[in-house]
Amino acid sequence: MENHVSAMPLWAIVIFIAGFLYSIAFLTKPIKRAALNAGMTLQKARNIQIGVFVFYVAYLTYVSVFALKGVFDVDAVPPKVFVWAALPLMVILFGFIGNTRLFKTLLQSITLESLIAVHVFRVLGMFFLLLYGYHLLPDKFAFSADLGDLITAVLALPVARMASKRKPGWKAAVYAWNIFGILDIVNLLTIAVIIGANGNLREMAVFPFVWFPAFAPATILFLHTVVFRKLHLLKTAEDPIKYSYVNG
Repeated sequence: MENHVSAMPLWAIVIFIAGFLYSIAFLTKPIKRAALNAGMTLQKARNIQIGVFVFYVAYLTYVSVFALKGVFDVDAVPPKVFVWAALPLMVILFGFIGNTRLFKTLLQSITLESLIAVHVFRVLGMFFLLLYGYHLLPDKFAFSADLGDLITAVLALPVARMASKRKPGWKAAVYAWNIFGILDIVNLLTIAVIIGANGNLREMAVFPFVWFPAFAPATILFLHTVVFRKLHLLKTAEDPIKYSYVNG
């Protein structure tokens, strides 16, 4: 029976799984704060936070089962993990969750800086270099993936601080950082399809590193679009008469 588990050492796999789950829990913290800012009870805020965490754990469980059965571990263009995992998650996030009343309420209450700062979780991209170090990823993909994630993660906190304190040039900094983060994901997806066509990205199709392509593109792109939506809300709040006229 073919093994569909990463060839990385067990210690690296365990650290990756723990770090990934912690990152998801980290992503839910601003959601809880937003719920409290919206006037919800502590219990309801916790329920929302737990609900988001459980949703992602259930989703990763679904992805893991398919990966362990070898569903994604085949040469295909586009990669099957995108078709059976990343794309459905994108549809759920953009087509459903982003249009719910609860999401819009939370978006009104969440702070812009928290939406930016949450991207520090992308330091997990360091695992791309670790995979390269064990000769399990091609250098072009590993360094592109790692560099873009680390730049976005490292700049997240200073940009969030600029936005929080409304320092001169904060809007330009947020727009530039946000666009860079989006282009990084688009570039990575392009490289993944090109290299994946040659069968060189097997680690991204087996457990547990399949979580990267299944989770990251859809979630990160969604988070970046949420930043743009929050910027629009802030702009509308600054000049409600102008925007009520435009939208009217």
